[in-house]
Amino acid sequence: MRNITIDNLDMLSINILVNLYEEHSATFVAKKMNIPAPKVSRCLQNARVIFNNPLFIRKKHGLIPNEFTQQLYPIAKELLQCSDHLQQLSVCAKDLSNSEINIYASDMLVQHLPQQLSSAINQSDLPISYKLHTQSINVFNDINNGVTDIAILTESNPQLLQFYANNLDIVPLQKLNHIYLVCDLHHPILKQELDIDTIASYPYVKAYNLATPTSVDPFIFYCQQHHIRCRLANIDNVDDSPSFHDLYPLLADSENLALLPYSKIYEQSNLLPGLHVCCLSEMETNRLYLSQSHPTLYLVRAKGNHSGNFDRLTEALSQIVTKSGHLYHHNQ
Repeated sequence: MRNITIDNLDMLSINILVNLYEEHSATFVAKKMNIPAPKVSRCLQNARVIFNNPLFIRKKHGLIPNEFTQQLYPIAKELLQCSDHLQQLSVCAKDLSNSEINIYASDMLVQHLPQQLSSAINQSDLPISYKLHTQSINVFNDINNGVTDIAILTESNPQLLQFYANNLDIVPLQKLNHIYLVCDLHHPILKQELDIDTIASYPYVKAYNLATPTSVDPFIFYCQQHHIRCRLANIDNVDDSPSFHDLYPLLADSENLALLPYSKIYEQSNLLPGLHVCCLSEMETNRLYLSQSHPTLYLVRAKGNHSGNFDRLTEALSQIVTKSGHLYHHNQ
């Protein structure tokens, strides 16, 4: 084995090595870490060159660590933990009284969130300023990288959240029990039975605000599980997470439609002139979530010791979301 210096090592290769040791599958590790599979292969090859050792033996049931990797694993794991501790130390070192806290929350989620949060800060005399962000490709990565301090996000897959639980505090706030159909005011579906099969026959706009690129829209997941052909709308130049006001140009004067779990869509439908919003029946809602979890709003932040002001801001944000009225029922 060649001499190893710190210049030869990179944390991504170490992280991948540790995950390959624990999971035995490059494909699974790529999904878990949300990176392309070829990058996993390149980093593994980089580690093999650095250590001048094959590290893993490919067998029928996956990659099996060799004897050298079994000795290397606890050292690599400790390096990862040291990296996490350094990151937490950096977070804790922030002077939150004098810095701006970055909060991520889609404008789909809660009515008047900026006004309510600013009011809570003023009433509590918190010496804190914040900036609200409404767009993110991968919220979890943004928090891990220090780009975002607190996030409010939607997720239906509890298993996905477990991938990030070691580094992040993930607090469930509100289960979203209802589904709202949004479409043009004169959409032909309004003269038909409002059920999942009929909805699937029209071009569908993915408008859920989901946590990561690997998250799946619950309606699309249902169609996949039950072999229902779901027609995705052909939409150009639109992000995967449209904002509240993106809905009008996406849906107006077309056969496109969307399903969303956010009560704000119903409560503020007057701000979407020309669109129709209605709550799906309890029977169709139960049908959709029979084989999958309801989407849930979560509050997410990095683990570690935080200042009292940061904790108070987090608590205020949690209370605003849980009191925002997502649980009550709307008549169609």
